[in-house]
This record gives sequence, structure tokens and C-alpha cells, in this order.
Amino acid sequence: MKLQNRLNALPLPVSALALLSALVLGTLDQQAAGWLLFAAGIVAWVKLDAKQLLKSDRYGLSPALALLAYAALAGSGANIAITFGLALHALVVFLILLSRHLSDDRAQAFSQQKGISARI
Repeated sequence: MKLQNRLNALPLPVSALALLSALVLGTLDQQAAGWLLFAAGIVAWVKLDAKQLLKSDRYGLSPALALLAYAALAGSGANIAITFGLALHALVVFLILLSRHLSDDRAQAFSQQKGISARI
């Protein structure tokens, strides 16, 4: 089985798993391992999962997890600019997914109207 097929078979993307683990480690005061997984999650998001964003909604979870993991790892020393950047990125990804769903719903509504008028 190819590596990409195995990665797609996971319940969450690789980046989301790494960032979720970083969040848990940050909560448990294991900052060194948490930062390592945070970096791995960011790299996995950039290299693997960001390209898949429009194919499935599960790839949109990673930016929100990155924001939570950064806050848990940095604690009171969190940089406001980095926090704002992560929040803005998560918002943009959310809006991309929302617009995709709205356009799909609109296209489906128009296709159903066409079917109704054809029957009349």
C-alpha cells in the first residue's frame, strides 16, 4: 500500500494528529515534545494537507488546532502577533470551506429547479 493511501486512510490528517498531540503535551507541561510535534504538524500542513483543503472538510481542522496548540505550549509567553496570525489563518480556512459549501448548495438548488421546470 502506498504511503499517500495510508495517510488518507487515517481518521484525521497527519497535521491534525500532530497538532492535537502537541496540544495534549502542552496541557501536560511537556513543552519540548509539544513544540517538536507542533513543528511537525505545521510542516505536514504545508507539505501534505493544505493541498487537499478543497477535497474534504477534515483538512480544515489543522489551523484551529494550531491556534489551540500554540496557546497551550506558549502559555503566558505567547506572542500576540503569532496568535493573531494563526487565528486569522484559521478564519480564512473556515471561510474557504464555508464558501465551498454555500456554492455547492446553490448549485444543487439550481439543478433541482431545472429538474422541476422540465417536469412541468
